Amino acid sequence: MAEIKATMASEQAGKDGHQTVPELARLAEAASALYQAGRLAEAETAYRAALAFAPDNPAVMLNLGVVAAARGQYREAIALFDAAIARRPRYAAAYYNRALAALSLGERQAAIGDLTGVCALQPEHYDAHRTLGFLWLAQGNRDRALDHFARTYELRRGDDRSDLAAKSLTQATRDKLLHDAEQFRFLAGRHQSQRFAALARAYEDVGRDFPETLETLSARQIDRLGEDYNGPIHLGAAAEIAGGALSARSDLGVIVGAFRANPAGAVTFDDLLSPEALKRLKAFLLESTIWHDFNHIGGFVASYLEDGLACPLILQIAAEIRSRFAVLLEQQPLTQAWAFKGLKPASAIDIHADDGAVSLNLWLTPDAANRKPDRGGLVVSMIPPPDDWSIGDYAADQERIAAFLQRAPQQRLTVPYRENRAVLFRSRLFHWSDAPEFADGYENHRINLTLIYGRGGTAVAPAARP
Repeated sequence: MAEIKATMASEQAGKDGHQTVPELARLAEAASALYQAGRLAEAETAYRAALAFAPDNPAVMLNLGVVAAARGQYREAIALFDAAIARRPRYAAAYYNRALAALSLGERQAAIGDLTGVCALQPEHYDAHRTLGFLWLAQGNRDRALDHFARTYELRRGDDRSDLAAKSLTQATRDKLLHDAEQFRFLAGRHQSQRFAALARAYEDVGRDFPETLETLSARQIDRLGEDYNGPIHLGAAAEIAGGALSARSDLGVIVGAFRANPAGAVTFDDLLSPEALKRLKAFLLESTIWHDFNHIGGFVASYLEDGLACPLILQIAAEIRSRFAVLLEQQPLTQAWAFKGLKPASAIDIHADDGAVSLNLWLTPDAANRKPDRGGLVVSMIPPPDDWSIGDYAADQERIAAFLQRAPQQRLTVPYRENRAVLFRSRLFHWSDAPEFADGYENHRINLTLIYGRGGTAVAPAARP
C-alpha cells in the first residue's frame, strides 16, 4: 500500500455551536501537542478529558480515534470514528481515518467503501484517491486504479491543481531545464511540431545560464517557459497489449529457484517484455513530459504512478509480473512504481534499499548507448541488513551502511546493464548503480523502471517443504 497518513480534525475541537469553550479548546490544543510529540498515552488521556467535557463533539472523537489507531488499537479507533460519523454523517476525515484503520486490519473492501465516500464528499482529497489507486490495483481492477491516479495527477499538475506540487512548478535546475529542452526537440522532430520547437528554444534560453542548484524561477523566466512549465504538456500513448506484455519463457522455474537458492533472494534474467511492449513503453517514456521530479536525487529526473507515470501498459506489465511470479508475489500487490532517468553519462544512484517486500528493476535504454558493456547495471548486496534497521535510516546513515557492506564485499550480485534485463530481489537488500557510462543524447539517457511489491517487512512466500 502506498504511504498513507492519518487526518486529524482541522477545525477547533473546542467549538460548541458558534461559541468557543475556553477549557475545551485548551484541552484539545494540549492533546494535539502531545500527539505531535509522539506521547500517545498522554495524548489519549488529554483527549478523553476533552471528550468528558464535550461528549458529543465529533472532532474530539475523531482525534481520539487517531490516537487509538496510532497505538494499534484499531477496533477501538473504528468505534470512535463510527461515533463521530453518527454525529456528523458527512465527516470526510472520519471516513478517511476509518478506512486507514480497516486497512490495518486487512479489511480492504471496507476501506474501499469508505475511501470512495471520501472522494465523493471531497473530490480534492489527494490521499484518498492515491490510496484507492493502489487498492484497486491489488484487487486487479486496473481501470479504476487509472481513474484515481489520473485524479492525483490532476490535483498535482492539472487545471484543478492544489499546492501539492507548487514548488516543482516554480523551481528548476539547469539539468532539468536542459533535459526538457532536449525532450521538446525530440518531440518536434517526431511530430513535426513548431510548438515543441519553440518550447525547446525557450527552455534552452532559460536553462543556459540557470544555476546548477535548485533555484526559484523569476516571473520573467516563468513567462518565457509558459504557464504549463513542468506540467503534462504532452502524454504519449501507452495502451495495453492484447495477448500480454511479457515475453513467453520456459525458464520460469529456473528463475524462481535461483531467487530462492540464496536466503537473501535475488536473480536476474533477460527479455522480460515482449518486443512490442518494449517498443511502446520506451516510446511512452521518451515522449511523455512526466519527468516532474528533478530534486530527489541529483543528476536524475523521475516519475511516479501518482504523478504521471500511471498508464495502461505499465499497470498491465506490473499485473502480469505479479501473476507470472505468483509463487513469490501472489500476496504482494504493487505498492509503488517509478522511472528514473540519468541526465549525465555517469549519473549513478548511491547505496539504498526500497520500502517493499520484493523489487523488480528493468532497464529500457538501448545497449548501444552503454559505453561499458560489462558495467552500468546494478550491484546488490546479498547480505540482508538486520531486521531492526529502519528503512528511514538508509539515506541518512551512509557511513553505517558502507561499514556493514565491507564485512562481506564478495557476497554481491553484480548485474551488467542490458536493455530489457530485469533484476528481481528482496527490497531490503542494499543496492546501487554499477559505474554507468552512457553516451550523450536524449535517447541515450539511462532509464530504469522499478516496480515495488508488498510493504517493508512483508514476508515472501517460502519454498514448499516436503
